[in-house]
Amino acid sequence: MTTSTFVAGNGWLYRFDPRAKILLMLLLCVWFFLPVHLVGLYVAVALIILTTACNTGFSHAWKTFRSILPMLLFMVLFMPFNVRDGQALVQFGSFTVVTKEGLLQAGRLAGRFIGISYVCTLLFATTIMNEVMLALRWYRLPYKAGLVVTLAFTYIPFIADSFSQIAESHRLREAEAEQGRRLLQRLKDLVPTLTSALVVALRSIPNLAMSLEMRGFGLSNRRSQYHNLASYRHPFTHFLLSAIIPVVLWLLCKA
Repeated sequence: MTTSTFVAGNGWLYRFDPRAKILLMLLLCVWFFLPVHLVGLYVAVALIILTTACNTGFSHAWKTFRSILPMLLFMVLFMPFNVRDGQALVQFGSFTVVTKEGLLQAGRLAGRFIGISYVCTLLFATTIMNEVMLALRWYRLPYKAGLVVTLAFTYIPFIADSFSQIAESHRLREAEAEQGRRLLQRLKDLVPTLTSALVVALRSIPNLAMSLEMRGFGLSNRRSQYHNLASYRHPFTHFLLSAIIPVVLWLLCKA
């Protein structure tokens, strides 16, 4: 399982201390739930997406948005129907379908979802997983908990890549028959792909167990560290910037 969420690049976030990046990620995730203007919320989201594009590339920024698009569409389509109070925008007789308040709430939740997704993606896209582990250990997170976090963000992309490869393989074998198929038939054709992906996931369990064993999982002795984060020369400046950025956004966008 060599798949990683890290994207090679040379943007300023790659030179940012991983410990400060984790702090910045947590503060920005909290910031999205503060009472801010809707316009300010989307300005912050736009700045985060622009930062992602400048550091990891526009293709990675688009790939991230495409991965969350199904959940985003589901949220935007069905969230307005849950709010019935307020100014009616779509109404059939006495039955209110969509209200202004419901639409605003759906827009706010969508903005929060996009912002948090990009903030968390940026951490793992611009930081080597080994340094994420060291940063979590610096915050006194238990070794086992940090190991679970880092392995999860290695194993999930591995399964996603395996699913994509299996789907491409099935598509190449049935290239001629693919044309003219209806949506229902295409959904049925996903069953063999999902079955193959499940088999790959099950067969990777021994590799995952061996990976855990080689990383000292389950041992009683204290875990030693060969690498460190001493190469980051300005941790105080980075921590200060991590605190200033959310505060400035709050002062500019607060309701």
